[in-house]
Amino acid sequence: MKGKTQKKKNQRAKVQGNYVYGTYTGPQCMVVQQVVGEGETQKSLDICVIVPRRKPLIEQVIDVFVKRLRITCVDVVTDKVIIRGDFELKVLYTACKPAQPVHAMEVRSVRFTAGVDICGARCGMDADANVKVEFIDYDCEEYTRAQWYKNFGQCGDHSCCDAHDACGHHKHHEHPQTGLCPSYKKPRKCARKCNVAVVLKITAKVLTNRQVMINPGLPYKPKG
Repeated sequence: MKGKTQKKKNQRAKVQGNYVYGTYTGPQCMVVQQVVGEGETQKSLDICVIVPRRKPLIEQVIDVFVKRLRITCVDVVTDKVIIRGDFELKVLYTACKPAQPVHAMEVRSVRFTAGVDICGARCGMDADANVKVEFIDYDCEEYTRAQWYKNFGQCGDHSCCDAHDACGHHKHHEHPQTGLCPSYKKPRKCARKCNVAVVLKITAKVLTNRQVMINPGLPYKPKG
């Protein structure tokens, strides 16, 4: 009686597609993900950061960095992957005051959109993307203290110039980056804004489902 009941359960499970271990040893189908293609691209952003009215002007920029970088949307179209995201930008600077306190200003929700060309991509396929900061730099207005500190902050004390020439006159040489002598007078004007350049590196890959036939049963003939 028990044997007949177990036989009926195995047959019912076989009809419904729920194969019980040991009752079916034929080939089975398994779905795996296959990489169709992958690629990368760069996205350059120029951001103008203006000091709010309640904050003092910029004497010297200390650091500029990106935080909370994320990808919000990944869409697959014909032979291309569209990536959208956003990040926050933060600027640390020394205030243009006698005490020179350190202040910070932020730009929130800086959005970016980039496209990665991947041959073989089609609508409906799955995609995975990553983003990271590859380069970041800043620049300030000319004839301001912030611009002077960036170009001559390391050699503003004439340490990079020779003391005197053979005739006793002060001898200067050009700055290696700007081509100017750092001995000119520090400007009095403070900066109200700075331009930040951010370069993002974006990588993406497209995945598709593929059916693979497997046979979990034992071989018909022993090996060896």
